[in-house]
Amino acid sequence: MNELIVFAGVIALASVSPGPKVILVVNHTLSFGLPRIVPTILGNISLLFLVAVAAALGVSAVLMSVPAAYDGLQAIGAAYLAYLGIKALRNAWRSRGGAVVDGQPAESAGPVRRYLQAFFVSATNLGSVFFLAALFPNFLHHDQPLLSQFVALFATLIVVVGAVHFGYALSAAAVQSRLGARRFRSAVQTASGVALLGFSAAIFGSVLRRT
Repeated sequence: MNELIVFAGVIALASVSPGPKVILVVNHTLSFGLPRIVPTILGNISLLFLVAVAAALGVSAVLMSVPAAYDGLQAIGAAYLAYLGIKALRNAWRSRGGAVVDGQPAESAGPVRRYLQAFFVSATNLGSVFFLAALFPNFLHHDQPLLSQFVALFATLIVVVGAVHFGYALSAAAVQSRLGARRFRSAVQTASGVALLGFSAAIFGSVLRRT
């Protein structure tokens, strides 16, 4: 139990740091409302579960052994973040005249679309594979059944990350209610677009430095 608490603390510290997933959670909260944030959080969690399984199966070692594949996946992820950044800036400009998403009312972006967007944004963070691959072995005991340990770690990971993201959603909704929806949403979308473009540039830069 003590080790699970330590594991949860490490995951919480890693999750609290703002990144593309957190930015998307905040953006979706402001665009679609707090009651509709569940698909976004589920999209993040679903990918995290697959990442944890991949780390447990040693997929990270396979990726590291094929640098071209790793760089290719990172480049694709960076391009997707750049696309989301440009879209966020465009929506920020359009929201000054009314709340829209991709030129349509926010309600038209359904839960499946929001889930998939969160899933793919999470997939851009290949670093999480290596983080979990390095973290998991420190909390495993090979003299005990591995399956039950993996299940406990996976469950802790999902609960902690879900709680952190929901906390960001609650905070964004609370601030928006005080400052005014349209102005705050536009400001956050602008900041989000710039941040996503920054993440994209950083990833592209790391790929170029390795080539």
